[in-house]
Amino acid sequence: MSIFSQNQLAEFHSMMIQSYNDFLEDLREDGPEEETEGLSEDFLEHFKYVADSKALNEFSPLKFYWVNLVDNLIYVLQMWQDADEEGLVDFWTESEYSEAYIDLSNQGDDTLSITSNLMPLLEGQVLGFYHWHLSSLHKAKENPTLYQQVSDIGDHDLGIRIGEENFIAPPESHNDAPSLPFWSKSFSDKSVSIDDDGGELVGGMQELESISLGDMKINLKGSTPEIDDNILTYKAKVQKALEIIQKYSPDCFNAIKIFTHSLVLVDEPGIVSYSLQSLPGYSNINVKERDEVDLIDDLVHENGHHVLNAILNAEELLEEDDDKIFWSPWRNSLRPIRGMYHGYLTFVWAYQLFKDLRASKTDFSPTQFEKISLRSIEEYYMLDFCHAQLDYAFKQKKITHKGFVIFKQAKDFITKEKDSITDAENLLSSQSLKQITELKESLKGAKLKYLNFL
Repeated sequence: MSIFSQNQLAEFHSMMIQSYNDFLEDLREDGPEEETEGLSEDFLEHFKYVADSKALNEFSPLKFYWVNLVDNLIYVLQMWQDADEEGLVDFWTESEYSEAYIDLSNQGDDTLSITSNLMPLLEGQVLGFYHWHLSSLHKAKENPTLYQQVSDIGDHDLGIRIGEENFIAPPESHNDAPSLPFWSKSFSDKSVSIDDDGGELVGGMQELESISLGDMKINLKGSTPEIDDNILTYKAKVQKALEIIQKYSPDCFNAIKIFTHSLVLVDEPGIVSYSLQSLPGYSNINVKERDEVDLIDDLVHENGHHVLNAILNAEELLEEDDDKIFWSPWRNSLRPIRGMYHGYLTFVWAYQLFKDLRASKTDFSPTQFEKISLRSIEEYYMLDFCHAQLDYAFKQKKITHKGFVIFKQAKDFITKEKDSITDAENLLSSQSLKQITELKESLKGAKLKYLNFL
């Protein structure tokens, strides 16, 4: 079967949905009980109602993110109960609460005490995210509910996402505040009541901009006020990029249609586009200093992450460890098996894209077409360089049988491309040929220096 098979991609997406349903079922049956040490009574009483809510029954990306918040809470609770201080230190220092943890640690508090003090933040995040994004109707009682902003879905001080397709502009008094207190919310009325210095400010929800191509719809949200103010300009650029993918690379477009739900547009130098395994379908795309070809590449590349993450959320593809023994030609550094495997199976999408774009010059300038040709050839040689390493990883049982089957689909595809790459090289400019020669020498040197185990 082809790595780009639409039926297989649909199966991967269904596997991710099933993993969500399985987690939710386990949570409802075996979640925190009424008297769970380490969790507050108020949280436990409220959580039972939330977990059983019909609002969670049907999968969505934000619901998947929510169950990961719950999973984090349970994970931290288990480490606290087991007095696993090393694990707790790793969690807190790598989390969004690292600053609070370090401040308390510098005051002399021990890790278990700090965890007890910070646990209410995790509880509040679980309940606040649910009521802000997922429940259809919410009305707080004695105190407002706190929603903690999530930058990865496009939240910023002047525009906070609410649900999958809406956002609100909070009052100025809450600018620069990481949390937003709110009293009530109704999706049917498109209204939300925000606590404003002791009073209530009722605001209307606004619908996010979106792009529709056929039966595909992708929501757009800026990561800054400036991007949101100019969202129509960025929308036109993204739509053009998607139309080019649709026209010339149907396999890549079909994959985007299945896996990409929302684009968060980032305008920050030095930040590469990214996506998260815990937030399926949300691509953070850097639009700063990126040309049209780069934008097309980023849309396909991040969707490649979504494809692989969907499988990883449902299947064990790797036996992960921290051994950095594999040379990544994209990072120019040694990587553990997860980084190597993930890189390979996302960049194979880049090769497919540039191979398809290389087949037509119609919509590209000579400079753009040269860049496309160069990128396709570079990706081929870097992917080919990884084959022996990943074969070795499988023999060392760092890749599971299921993981190897998926890798082999991609490897078989790339291996068959050798002749077409040779033909493409003959059409490159002398400057681009020089770059390819330098790449080959670099890969040869890396193999001699770092991969003597092959």
